[in-house]
Order: sequence, then C-alpha cells, then structure tokens
Amino acid sequence: MSGYREVIVKEIVGFSSVAFLSSLPLIGYSAQIPTVSGVRVGHVFVPPTFAGALRSGMSIPLFLHLEGNTGIDSDQRLGNAFIWLEGDGLKLRRIQREENEHVATLLPTVVSQLTTLKDVDFNDRLRIELDDEVWLQFDFKKLILQLVVRKSALGTAHIARSKDIGESSVTSLSSTLDYNLGVYNNRPRHGENTTSSYLSLNNVTALREHHVVVNGSLYGLGGSDRSGTLYKVMYERDFGGYRFATGMLDSWNLQSLGPLTGMTSAKVYGFSLGNQADSTVFDNSQSATPIVAFFPAAGEAHIKRDGRLLSVQAFEMGNHELDTHTLPYGIYDVEVDVVINGKTAERRVQRVNKLFTAGRGANAPLGWQFWGGSVDMDAWHRERGGEQSARKSWLAGVSASGNWWPIGWAATGYGYDNMALVEARITLPVTERVTFNLQSMAASDSSWRNVMNMSATLPGGFSSIWVNQERSAIGDRLRQSSSHNRSIGGTLNFSSLWSPLGSLSVSYSDDRKNGSRYYTTNYQQNIYTGRYGSIGLRLGMQRYSNNGYSSSTGKYVALDLSLPLGNWFSAGVSSQNGYTLANLAVRKNFSDGAIRSAGANLSRAISGNTGPDNTLSGGGWAQFDTRYANGTLNVATTADGSLNSNMTASGSLGWQGKHIALSGRNDGNAGIIFETGLEDSGLLSAKVNGQAVTLKGKRSYIPVSPYGHYDVELLNNPDSFESYDIVGGRRNRLTLYPGNVAVITPEIKQMVTVFGRLHAEDGSLLTDAAVNNHIGRTRTDGEGAFVMDIDKAFPTIDFSGKGDERCEAQLDLSAARGAVWVGDVICRGLPSYASNLDEKGNRHEG
Repeated sequence: MSGYREVIVKEIVGFSSVAFLSSLPLIGYSAQIPTVSGVRVGHVFVPPTFAGALRSGMSIPLFLHLEGNTGIDSDQRLGNAFIWLEGDGLKLRRIQREENEHVATLLPTVVSQLTTLKDVDFNDRLRIELDDEVWLQFDFKKLILQLVVRKSALGTAHIARSKDIGESSVTSLSSTLDYNLGVYNNRPRHGENTTSSYLSLNNVTALREHHVVVNGSLYGLGGSDRSGTLYKVMYERDFGGYRFATGMLDSWNLQSLGPLTGMTSAKVYGFSLGNQADSTVFDNSQSATPIVAFFPAAGEAHIKRDGRLLSVQAFEMGNHELDTHTLPYGIYDVEVDVVINGKTAERRVQRVNKLFTAGRGANAPLGWQFWGGSVDMDAWHRERGGEQSARKSWLAGVSASGNWWPIGWAATGYGYDNMALVEARITLPVTERVTFNLQSMAASDSSWRNVMNMSATLPGGFSSIWVNQERSAIGDRLRQSSSHNRSIGGTLNFSSLWSPLGSLSVSYSDDRKNGSRYYTTNYQQNIYTGRYGSIGLRLGMQRYSNNGYSSSTGKYVALDLSLPLGNWFSAGVSSQNGYTLANLAVRKNFSDGAIRSAGANLSRAISGNTGPDNTLSGGGWAQFDTRYANGTLNVATTADGSLNSNMTASGSLGWQGKHIALSGRNDGNAGIIFETGLEDSGLLSAKVNGQAVTLKGKRSYIPVSPYGHYDVELLNNPDSFESYDIVGGRRNRLTLYPGNVAVITPEIKQMVTVFGRLHAEDGSLLTDAAVNNHIGRTRTDGEGAFVMDIDKAFPTIDFSGKGDERCEAQLDLSAARGAVWVGDVICRGLPSYASNLDEKGNRHEG
C-alpha cells in the first residue's frame, strides 16, 4: 500500500457517489451499472460504485493547459474526451474537439495526433505521451483531461489577409434601378434659346450571385431631336474569388487587372474570366511582416512607438498576430509589451513593414484575367492628316497583377486591329513618405507612352509635393493623340510652424505639345474662431498662356464668415479680363425639409473697362433631398448677359416580388426594403453597419454597395412622437451582391400611452377595477381613472367581473401619437358597476 494515495469518492469529486453518478453523461454501453469491486488506477483507489461508472464509460471535458501555469484559470476548453475502465487500466476511447475561435492555435501535427487517438491506454501516472512537447494528463480529483503543451507546440493565430463574403442572403429574383436626370437651358443676350436634357438609367437584375447589368442614356427628352445610347448589357457572376462576365460594354468599362490605356473608344462584345473578383475582400492594412506576441495566459498587448501608446489589444492564451490596421503606414520599430494581470510579462521591439499598396495588396495571390471578343471602332482623324474609317476588329488579352514586396505591379498584353500592345504599371513606396509610380505602354505600330508621377510628404506635416510627367508618340494604327506635358505642385502648411498661419498651395502645368502653361497660387488662413463663428481669409492668383498668342491673369481676395446654425457669408474682390469685381456670396444649411442648402452670389464691376460685359451678374442655387430624388437647381446670369439654368436629380428603385420602393439616394446597386407598415408620418431608425438611417411610412428603400456584409438593427427614431415595440425582425445580417434587394418585414407594435376614466353604461365609475388590453393590464383608481400602454392596432380594453359580467371599450386612436387623453370611456356590456359591491362595500371581480 505504500506509495499509493487512498482516495475515496468524496475526495475525488467532492460529493457523494450517488449524487455524482446521477449527473454523469454516460456513453451508454449498458443500461445498468455493473456491481464491481474497487480498483486501483495508477496511484488512485477507485471505489466500487465509481468503478462501475467508469466501466460503462463517461464523457469528461478536455482543456488546453500550458506547462508552467499553476491552476486551471488560464486553461481553454477544447472539447470532450470519452474514457472507460477496462480491467485495472484506464483507456481513452476518443476525443471530440469543439470549434472555438478563442482557443489557442495548435500546430497541425498536434491536431492530427488528437484526431487519430483511439482506444489508447493511460500509463501509471494517468498520462498519455504524444511527444516530448505534448501529453494528455487525467486529473481524477477534478475529473478533467488536460492537453498539456509546451510553448513550442503552439501555432500562431494569424489575421486573415483575404476573406470570401460567402453566399447571398437574397434567394429570390430582385432588381435595382439607378436614375439620373439633367435639364439645361441657356438664354443668350443675342441668340436663340436652347434646351437640352438627358436621363441615364442603370439596371441590375439578380438571382443570388448571378446578375445582368443594363446601362444606357436617353438624350433630348421633350424635344424633336431625341436619341438613345446603350452602354452596357452584361451578365456577370462574381463568387468565391472568381469572376466571369460576358456581353456588350463600352471600352471605358472594360474590366482588367492591368492598365488598358491603348484601347480606343468603342463598344466591346466579349467575355472575361479571372480572379479579379470583388467577392473576395483583401485586407491591405496589415503589416507585411506579422507582429506576433506570446501570451502564457489571457492578457493585453500594448503597442508603443517613440513612447506613445498606439494600440491596446486583448488576447487569450497562445501565439497571436497583433492587429496593425490602425497603425501608421511606414517602416519603423514598435515596442510590444505583453501585460498579464497588470504586470509586463515580456517586452520586445518588433518591426512594422506597412507601405501602402493599391489593389490586391502585399499578401494577395497572383491576380489573373483572360478576356476577348470583338470591338466596334469609331472613325478617327489622324494628327498627321487622313482618316481611319469605322470598322470591326477582334480583341484578345490577358492581365495580371501582384507584388514583389514592396513593389506593386500590374501588366496587360492584348491585341486588336492587327496590333499587339503591352502595358505595365509599378508602384514603389520608396520610403514611408515617398511613393513613385510608373506606367508604360508599347504597341507594334511604334506607339508608346510613359506616365510618371511621384508624391512626397515632408516630416512634421509641414509640406507635401507631387510631380507628374506624361509623354507619348502615336504610330499609324493606334486611334489616339500624342502628348507631352508635365506638372508640379505642392502645399506648405505654415500652421505647423505657428498655429495662426495658414497654408499655401501652388501648381504649374506645361502642355509642351500645344504650347500652353497654367499657374495657380492659393493661400488660406483662419483669422478668428470663437463662440459666434469664424473668419477665414482666402487669396489666389492664376495665369494662363497659350503659345505666346494669348494670356490671361486672374486674382482674388475674400473674407469668409461662418456663423452658427449653418450660415455662411463671403465678401471679396477679384480681377479678371482687365477689370475688378466686388463679390458677395451667402449660404444657408437646413437640417430639416426638402431643401438642405441654398445660396446666392452677386458680382459687380467696380473699376476698369468691362467692354461688352455687364457690370452686374449673379445667381442662386438650392440643393434638395427628398424621399424619391436628390439633386441641385441653379439659375445664374453671366457677364456676357446670358441666363443659364439647370437642374439635376437622381435616385434609385429596389424591387423584389411584390415589394417595390424608391429612394432619393443611389449609393449602390444593392439595397434593403423595409416593410414597416407604419402610417405615412411614422418614423423609425435603422442602423446599417452602424450608420443611422431614417425610415418613414409604410415602406422605405435603402440602397447600399454590393459585395458586402450588412448588420441591420431597427430602433425607435429619436425625432418621432410615437413609440414602437419591435417584437420581431429587430436585427438582421445580410450578404448582398449586385442587384440583390433584401426585404425586412419586422413585427411592430405602435404603442400609445392612454389616459382616461372608465364608466359602466349607467355612468357609474369602474373604480379599483383590473382592466386588460392586447398586451397588458392595469387597475383603475378610486375615481375610475386609468393609464396604460396600448398597441394602436388593437385599441380595445376590457373588464371581467364576477359571474358573467363582462364589458369592453373600443378606443379611437387613429390620430393618437405618443400619449393621448381619451376622457370618459363607456365600457359596453356592463349595465352598472354598483352591482359589484358586497355587503361590506368591497368590489368583487371575476
């Protein structure tokens, strides 16, 4: 007996064997627990009753335990283990793992060992050795199985650099329609009045992830010279990171991974296939070099740069990659503190390698796309004389993009009109503040183009500068024009040196082919900011010259006054065309109503010779936002005496089955219809991915961008007098592709707080009586007065007395909002309430 610990059942489990056995989840090898004698398992004596339970088999929890940790507070649940007693030996039948994203990541070899374990014996120490770094330890006292690991057996929980958005939430046929309307009118001082108009429509009809896009425009509406153009008719399926499209589209809309500047303006009939897909979202905001920290227990990571705390992140036990998407771009060192229970367990300096890369990002796989078909080319006049006639041609190409860190690149090889073309683009972040871009094209007809630009930001936020140069030469087949131009510009932010100072922006453009130059200089400064508003100063000058034959110079100075409640006023002086103008402008913003902002401006010549121009000009404008359209309206007179007016309006429509709704927004070609069933004046709010949107009336439509997840929550609107109880459909999670229109039909109860006095038919008051309605009950006071919340859809209250005495009152709440006094209410069906008095004067109710 020496060397063994004698343990009874109470020492093992902390309570009686009967209570313990009644709570055990048994595997069920036999209906009855056999009668057996006690046995020794390892160094533990197991009493007869508990030994019988073990012989029948039982399930115990499996935990992950890091070697060196004391206790089980930091252990993580991995799943369940099934054990049983065979003879005098304890065996592990199998392990059933549970998926849990908060559990530390194990090496694949460890996971494989766990999944293949079957009918394995525990040794005398109640342990199963997997390897030198991992073993299973059975704890008889706590009745748990621990997977004990050393640090080297833990993998790293990396942040995914890409994610498929998954299947569409909309399984029915649905459609979206965006509309844009424009009307223009010009009345010259001497000449004929002209009016033009257009209506642009973009329709996307979808079934799950499949959709068809139709895009076109109508011109000259309302006039005799009407025309229409169809720009796109295309079927597309973008799912699981792959995209296929076929149909007709304009060359401006030809989708390609790489640059495609050599394509002429034309219609294309063809297809494209590749992994240039919006259904896979790439995260370009993470450091190319993962920042990893080890947590022996649950704790926090504190990320610091130059002593400044940048981020605090919480983690469970294990190796974890830190989230760097909020950190600044650049290549720099950060100090990472691992804090456990308020104490720093580890401190390391790690390198952040985070340079901005457009497109698929540094960690994305090689992007590829094949495309081709036929192209209808328009007629073209060559620069050197002669005309190329309109014609059809074949078209075929392949595109690719990727990253050779830190260089991002894209390339396209294609052919049409008996030409072969190659284009390439590279983006090189030279440092965290300097970025260089180069784009080149070469064609078999000796055409070529090079576009270079560079941008830089100086330390301290003091200034930024950009340089751009383009040069091209066109051969005898490419239907484009040559170019040779360059430009440079920058901004000096003097306020970083002294806060009262402002900022200066300058730019210079030189079109060497056409011999034109353009200079601009602008300075702006905030002079005063206080409780009553702010005053700003603006100065500017521009000069244009064309090949030495003509030139013009313009200058202006203005003071801008911003006042509370959305008021803005500006006064200044400008010089143009050889004379000086005094300028006034006002603007007013509105928080409610269809008109959201309105303004007017006035200019008058105060010196110089205006020649044929008028001395007075001006105009006004308004921006409107209604339930079905938003846009602008402008009316202006020009210096030459013309009167110009224009109006633009846009909106969208969503449809699914019997549900159809309009919106004054056109934020995207997917959307959500809310079938609230409210009265026209009823208001609710919806939070769509945290952004609040107002819902009005029975039906509302909210357009959103496709290829996205949307968390939608319905709430009461803070500006509404009504109170609503949203019983069902309050929260929804949606995945939407182009053309998908989801329909949310919440169960809503419009609540009205009702005050009144309740009478029987003879006028007697129902005092101290319990009355009910559709959603609750209340009690009248000694004067028969009551107050209760009522669902507006069920405006009935009722009373049940002793015996068969019953009555009900129908309330007129059609115009009620929020709270309403209904006055004296007759409860029909109860002749008198006096009969409810007993001999002692007490009320009796059923």
